[in-house]
Amino acid sequence: MIVVWIVLVVLAVLLALSYMAFRQASIARKPLDRENVEESQKHDRWALLPIKTLQWLGRHDITELTMTSFDGLGLRGRWVPAETPRGTLLLAHGWNGCVESDFAGIIPACHEMGMNLLLIDQRAQNGSQGKYMTFGVKESRDVADWVRLHNRTFGDLPLVLGGVSMGATTVLMATQQALPSNVCGVVADCGFTSPWEILKDVGRRKAHVPAFPILHFVRLWCRVLAGYDPKAYSATAAMKENRLPVLFVHGLADDFVPCHMSQTNYDACLGEKELVLVESAGHAWSYLTDPERYTKALEKFFAAHLQQKG
Repeated sequence: MIVVWIVLVVLAVLLALSYMAFRQASIARKPLDRENVEESQKHDRWALLPIKTLQWLGRHDITELTMTSFDGLGLRGRWVPAETPRGTLLLAHGWNGCVESDFAGIIPACHEMGMNLLLIDQRAQNGSQGKYMTFGVKESRDVADWVRLHNRTFGDLPLVLGGVSMGATTVLMATQQALPSNVCGVVADCGFTSPWEILKDVGRRKAHVPAFPILHFVRLWCRVLAGYDPKAYSATAAMKENRLPVLFVHGLADDFVPCHMSQTNYDACLGEKELVLVESAGHAWSYLTDPERYTKALEKFFAAHLQQKG
């Protein structure tokens, strides 16, 4: 009987600890208050929020978009048209992120290149509904639906999928969806290989949480509460089937998503591909670290692949 009680206590502790870890990983923190940016700055999370990008967006004609996801969530996005568009760039931000911070500088640069911008709020973050983030799994299906909404609303202009961090993994995994033919490429900045691998890596390095047994209980919570299996989906697996051109970018000083994950995704990719590694760039800071090189890589990518679809 004592042994049984010990087992039950250990199991209860493991369930409690793993549930706390699941919530920490899956529930977004306070969303960005776009109506009161200065107030948002008081929160540590937004201490580095690039005000200039928000101000830039405020000076442009923006159309608010809404969409219902495949599982009934209200998703929000924004449309920023270019004056003489050559195509559209859909941008998916990362885990606990927003487009204003994750794409600081990239947004105006791509707009100046003649790109319409479709800026989406990923599920369970900012203006979109949902309780749990799913590390790109359900988000990749949302991206495919955003593309279809774009085509119905704005026409089937050549379209590139872009993402940073979890957003990069989202758009890479979206290539496994039945995407319309006007999708002509992907830009993936500091994406990870799979939900399972990033949970395992960050848990080990940042939280000192062992993969066994804690992470396996986290996986259970993901399946029961969030409705997905983090071990069943992989950007790397998607790349083994992908034929779209992909521009991979990663900072060599990234201490959150290891640089080797982009290398793994790049090696697996069957489509035309390029890997840009940026010296001294931390997580999601490649553009801010070397904007000239990043901009040239984007312009080269757009010139090559938008023209093919034009």
